[in-house]
Amino acid sequence: MQDIPEGSHITASLEDLFVEEMDDGGMGSLQVMIEGENYRRFGGVLVDMGSHDVDGMYLLISVIVDSDDNFYELDIFKGDFSPLIKIPDVSINL
Repeated sequence: MQDIPEGSHITASLEDLFVEEMDDGGMGSLQVMIEGENYRRFGGVLVDMGSHDVDGMYLLISVIVDSDDNFYELDIFKGDFSPLIKIPDVSINL
C-alpha cells in the first residue's frame, strides 16, 4: 500500500483515527469517523486482498477512500455472510 500515494497518507494517520464498527452482520467492517465531516462520500477502493477466517471461509478485505482520497472504510466481506470469528493476521506492506 506504500506504493500508492493515498496508502502512505493512510498509514501515517492510523494511530490518530477514530473508527466505528459498521452494521454489517458482524463481518468486522469499520468506518473512519472524522469530526465535523458527516457527509463524506465513497471515492473508490484503494486496495483489495483476500484472506480466510479461522473457519476457512473466504474474506475479501478492502481499503476504501472517500471522494477526497482520505481513509473512509475498512470493509471485510465474509463469503457466507456469517460473523467474523477472528481478524486475520495478514502480512502486507503498510
